[in-house]
Amino acid sequence: MAEKRKKQITLADAYNLMTPEDSRELYAQWAPTYDKTFVEDMKYVYPAKIAAVLAKHMPADRSFTVIDIGCGTGAVGEEIAKVRPLSVIEGVDISPEMLAVAASKVRSDGSKLYEDLHEADLTSTIYFAANHFDFFVSAGAFTIGHLGAYELIDAISVCRSGATIVAGVNKQHWEDNDFSSAISEAVNNKTITKPQYEEVDIYAEGSEHFGDKARVVIFKKN
Repeated sequence: MAEKRKKQITLADAYNLMTPEDSRELYAQWAPTYDKTFVEDMKYVYPAKIAAVLAKHMPADRSFTVIDIGCGTGAVGEEIAKVRPLSVIEGVDISPEMLAVAASKVRSDGSKLYEDLHEADLTSTIYFAANHFDFFVSAGAFTIGHLGAYELIDAISVCRSGATIVAGVNKQHWEDNDFSSAISEAVNNKTITKPQYEEVDIYAEGSEHFGDKARVVIFKKN
């Protein structure tokens, strides 16, 4: 009997994730085809949009350390390397299979894209770094079925005091999970500075999901 063909993974599958184990299972299956079936075919421009916002806050003439939160296969890292090639980028993700793809990627000069990659569940305490990175960037980790507002505040522990955070949050997820309250609480507690906001497209025109937006929150860690 012929083996049943695996169903193509969709955005709906990602949005329906409930637990860290669900995430590991889904992304283990998706990793080999993610760049083609999602980033390319879905016209996923979010990584480029986030990198462009980051570049506004990062001088081009110096080298800075950057942590890419929920880096997946490295789509955001690739875009950062284009606009700020001096960046020393590290990535963290829950999926070893996605990280393996990211580890295979190189910059235009042939050097490896990521200085280091870390497997971690960001719903738990993070141990791979503390008070280290100059910049924190994320596109796609803070979305439906994934990380929430308090995980965002907890994750900035990897950054040094004065570091700049550029975190994209799916707009519907922002509202459904009351990110505003968590951000206000962190400002009131003097954990972070008062934020700035931008809004960006997640998908380009021509994608079936064109029109989906992300709220980009930008602040510094105190």
